[in-house]
Amino acid sequence: MALELYKRKVKHFLISLFTLIVLSMAITIASLSIGPSMLDPKEIFKTVFLSPFGMATSDSSVRLVAMLRVSRTVASFFCGVALSIAGILMQTTTRNPLADPYIFGLSSTALTAISLTIILSPSTAVYRYNLVVVAFIGALLGYFMTMMLAKLAGGGSLALVLAGIAVASLFSGVSHVLLYIVQRVIGTPIVYFLMGSTNTVLYRDIAFIAYPTIALLIFSIALFKPLNAYLYGDDYAKQLGFNPKLISLISTGIASLLTAITIAFIGIVGFVGLAAPHIARFFVGSDHRFSIPITALVGGILTTFADIVVRLVSMYSGAVGELPLGVVTSIIGAPFLAYLIAKRMRQ
Repeated sequence: MALELYKRKVKHFLISLFTLIVLSMAITIASLSIGPSMLDPKEIFKTVFLSPFGMATSDSSVRLVAMLRVSRTVASFFCGVALSIAGILMQTTTRNPLADPYIFGLSSTALTAISLTIILSPSTAVYRYNLVVVAFIGALLGYFMTMMLAKLAGGGSLALVLAGIAVASLFSGVSHVLLYIVQRVIGTPIVYFLMGSTNTVLYRDIAFIAYPTIALLIFSIALFKPLNAYLYGDDYAKQLGFNPKLISLISTGIASLLTAITIAFIGIVGFVGLAAPHIARFFVGSDHRFSIPITALVGGILTTFADIVVRLVSMYSGAVGELPLGVVTSIIGAPFLAYLIAKRMRQ
């Protein structure tokens, strides 16, 4: 019986994985095709998936335009991957389905740390990987502030969520003020950092976004056994030889670093870390060896789709500037939050 159940889980996982990989390829082609000059998706497919292997050649002008869009496409996809992994790790370690870097204040405190650092040392902003370190420290502080405030409020899921909202609201206001002061230094409109944008990501930034995210994704999957044990309580984890505090500390560090990467290069993008894990669990359950990779793909698809919507709205609305990425992800993710809160309150 147990073997049959496991085989069924593996089957669902493989079907979900294959489907999401195909969707990821499709959304990548769409992202590279859509812009001020629209490109033929067939030519994009040849350029991205066939030309590197010498199987087909594409028009040089198509290749050039596509390469100009690679940076924001890769950035949007891996932004979703990073935030979704951070979300599922936080939901596991806090045992709270409402946990998310945005809701728990990690994003706001990370952005506040970046803004303060730029005011004190403007040269820090020259290399964005410096900002990743600063944002990582800020995200860790935000997490521990949320946890401490929740304990003072008596603990429990509701206290944790309210504590996170309080921390997020406070440092969101602080970061608004600080960014208003330093936006001339960073040369980027304040709204892009506050609501996220892939418009400012450069080609040289791709490596600093993609490689650490892939490494942390692999590391997170490797932790599936202690994470699965942690879901059933501290006592159960200890019986299997795992240290619950160490599991929580490592997971918190990974979630904070992934959040820091997105904040440093893209800005605040909310609710992806909340929605993606729940979508993944709907298909493959809570086993982390299956849910983490599926969550990562779902998150990448969500943010890439949101970035496409951003470009389409900006192109056809005639408005000045570009719509922030976080606006679209909030529209997608906020209904999930409302549903989960209503479900939690009924329980």
